[in-house]
Amino acid sequence: MSVRERLGYLRRVDTNEAMAALQSVDIASARVTPILGGWAYWTFDVDAQHIARFPRNDEIAAAAHRELALLPALAEDVSFMVPDPSHKGIWVDRPFVVYPRIPGRALTRSDRSPELLGRLKDMLAELHQFSPERASQLLGTGPPRDAWRKHFEELWPVIETLALPTMDDPLADRVRREFGWFLESPFDVPCCLIHNDLGPEHILIDPTTGLPTGLIDFESAWVGDPAIDFVPLRAHLSPRDFDAVLGGRDLGDGLAERMRFYRWMGSVHAIIHGVSEDRKDELAAGVEELRRRLDIPA
Repeated sequence: MSVRERLGYLRRVDTNEAMAALQSVDIASARVTPILGGWAYWTFDVDAQHIARFPRNDEIAAAAHRELALLPALAEDVSFMVPDPSHKGIWVDRPFVVYPRIPGRALTRSDRSPELLGRLKDMLAELHQFSPERASQLLGTGPPRDAWRKHFEELWPVIETLALPTMDDPLADRVRREFGWFLESPFDVPCCLIHNDLGPEHILIDPTTGLPTGLIDFESAWVGDPAIDFVPLRAHLSPRDFDAVLGGRDLGDGLAERMRFYRWMGSVHAIIHGVSEDRKDELAAGVEELRRRLDIPA
């Protein structure tokens, strides 16, 4: 059995199928356009008014159910925009979701006004202030204080099966050691709702005002360490701008070590994606990036 079969990968949803699925939930669309990129969903723009998302595999189908539970509650709780499902349905025995399109474009390196940085700081604080007890109930994470450790304990067999075999022995041994260190470290960190994949492409900016409008793509949302939501921003922003977004928040002891761990784990996820999608280019890029982030020469 292939990796894709074991992970329950679905065949690609094409435009005609997306239109048929939309019609099944009473959306008569004139124009459905694929949005390229992304690891989790086949995504479509619907008449420039809505976004429709179809999960790529069984794992993302489960994540779609979690999003459908979380997002309506989150949309009511925060002052910024998040995807708020307007329609949901089943296509090929998997859930799909439709929500009104949130205006804006992805955050870029030129977006650095004090007003933008201040608003982004406030948005992250709002997100992380959402009740962890309510988030854990909606997401099905189990007890909030146990959820982050559980997340990584369940991730390790996937790493062992899909990622480690692609590495040479020194690199694989380093991953084992560093991952073991993380699991054995005390989890005395803040516990809150986290986006868990907050790259700049998931932060939308109003091109007219230059201010953030919302956050998107919550399929990885969980209850855990808020430091992980700052890791992509630290790589994207200058040190001064990053400090402005962090805003002096106390994120617990060992912050630098935790952020370093989350940073190189991003490369491990890229390797897993390359294996799962049978994308040798993405796999090779992920391995090379992991070497750089762990300071291991080729």
